[in-house]
Amino acid sequence: MFKGLQVNYSINDIANFLEVTRITEEEPNSKSLDKLLSVQDKISIFKNIDPSELKAIVSDLKFVKYKFKDYVVKQNEESLEVFFIINGECQVFRDKNKIGVLKPGAVFGETGVIFKTKRNASVVCSSEEATMLSFCIDEENIEFCAPALAIFYKNLASQINDKLESLNQAFAAKT
Repeated sequence: MFKGLQVNYSINDIANFLEVTRITEEEPNSKSLDKLLSVQDKISIFKNIDPSELKAIVSDLKFVKYKFKDYVVKQNEESLEVFFIINGECQVFRDKNKIGVLKPGAVFGETGVIFKTKRNASVVCSSEEATMLSFCIDEENIEFCAPALAIFYKNLASQINDKLESLNQAFAAKT
């Protein structure tokens, strides 16, 4: 089963994140970006990225609230969004079979960004409520952002590696 990433939140960090659960769709992207930058170093996929470069590579940033049984993503959908779970829990299904649980701190959707592919699983909110950071990566300014994109993709590769290790451990435990 997928585990949430090991993250060390302070009470203030959590308060910053929980404040976003009250955000409405009318909130400008810049305000959401400011909130992200205030806790950037606590989210492993954004570690070691210069804040000005992060502003340039992150697009369509929003905080989204899901309710119990809401689909966050559906298998075979086309989407380039990446998600970071702030609070709540989700279950992962592939071909209607439960294959994992995602907890706060988990990142998903990253393989679609790297490989530009359809979703390989469905993710459904399994708690009463879940709040997530949703964003896309803007690769258009690659000359300016190449170092940031390199760091970001390295961080994503680390996420994928962690998931593979978790799956290998689960598989080894069954055999």
